[in-house]
Amino acid sequence: MASTFYSGVQGQIQDEFGTSNTVATLGVGLYNLGCVFGALFGGPLSELYGRRPAYIVSSMFFVVFSLGSTLSPNMPTLLICRGLMGLLGSPVFSIYGGSVADLFTPTERGPVVALSTLVLQGAPTIGPVPSSFLGPVFPWRWLLSLITIWGGVLAVATVLFVPETEPKAIQRKVVKPEGIVAGTKDVNILKVWSNSLLRPITLLLHEPIMIWTTLYHSFVYGLLFILLEAYPHVFDTHYSMSREQTGLVFISPFIGNMLGVLMYFGYDKPRYEARQRMVEVESCGKSEIEPEARLPGVLLASLLTPIGLFWFTLSANPDVHYFFPIISGVPIGMGMTLLQLSLFNYYIDLYPTMSASAIAANSAVRCVVAAVLPSVGLPLYSSLGIRNANMLLTGISCMGFPTGVILYVYGRRLRIASKWAKQTIDITSHPQKSIEATAPLLTQSPHNHYGGTSSSE
Repeated sequence: MASTFYSGVQGQIQDEFGTSNTVATLGVGLYNLGCVFGALFGGPLSELYGRRPAYIVSSMFFVVFSLGSTLSPNMPTLLICRGLMGLLGSPVFSIYGGSVADLFTPTERGPVVALSTLVLQGAPTIGPVPSSFLGPVFPWRWLLSLITIWGGVLAVATVLFVPETEPKAIQRKVVKPEGIVAGTKDVNILKVWSNSLLRPITLLLHEPIMIWTTLYHSFVYGLLFILLEAYPHVFDTHYSMSREQTGLVFISPFIGNMLGVLMYFGYDKPRYEARQRMVEVESCGKSEIEPEARLPGVLLASLLTPIGLFWFTLSANPDVHYFFPIISGVPIGMGMTLLQLSLFNYYIDLYPTMSASAIAANSAVRCVVAAVLPSVGLPLYSSLGIRNANMLLTGISCMGFPTGVILYVYGRRLRIASKWAKQTIDITSHPQKSIEATAPLLTQSPHNHYGGTSSSE
């Protein structure tokens, strides 16, 4: 929410510091740019040192620089603090996927990832609404202090209640008090750091599945940040709404976010469970469900987003009541949430020993796009016009469906060619790898990272 909450008070900040719209918009862009490196390093570092230390350090630094943003005496200080908020607060975006994989089986993790996705996608979507609603009443510093207070509450809760879940970190804690040496070989710290920090980049460079899904997901995620500037421009031009009023328009895609989660529980999760039961019956329990079973949600999401954008293109007209372009945000929001849900579940199933790095790579690219697009939105709509700009975005969003079909049909072949992707095997030929369906973290050997992450090659 901190990334977009700022946009609701952007007008006040421009007035107080006497800056242009372009400079003020950097408060969103630099935050997202900081998230690039935070998300990229957070996942691998959590694999090296454990989830809990990464969560605690990240939450503490977020509060410190959030307070710095609130108390900033000038625009450069504000922008620097915003960038550092993103850099040091964003590791949680990539760590949570590893935590989910540590604690839950593939069947159990779906609802957990669904709720997490609603928070991660819905929070920035709804972010402009409270700040836009309260902006005319309260000073911007008071409003930004709400983010600081909320971050402080979460930081304290993290210290008190969040346990360690990374298997190797737990193993180190267990063997150290007993004086047992965890390994017989000398550890090359530089090599470990190098491998872990470069692993997300390696996945992006060498895994076609990661490349195409990340690029499309980045575009869909970036739509939200284009709309941060597009909505004020469109609704001011056609309906003479103020920036504060257009902030309330984001209620529509947020409703779509919630409906996307409901669609997951009502359609995608039952479909996945039915497919899983069918695989178990057909193989007499000898085979596991393939990661491609998560992809129908991607296909549906890649249809919802273009529908919403095309709806917005046709209805954003002075002769059409503003209600119709506003509700076009519902299918857009549904597509955003359902796409992220399906992809992150797909990544966790596809790269069971590198899930945090895969999500970190995806998050880093998304944040790069989100850092650029807020400054691109207004020039795009001003130069091309509202209808042409909307049609361009609609056309790009249509690329997701054929990509999803290719992955669904040829995904198994791509996995065979991959060095890190999960392979389809007969589990009866590998009885040592089977585990109990319940309490996966407790029943596994420390050397068997079922569904989790590993810092080894």
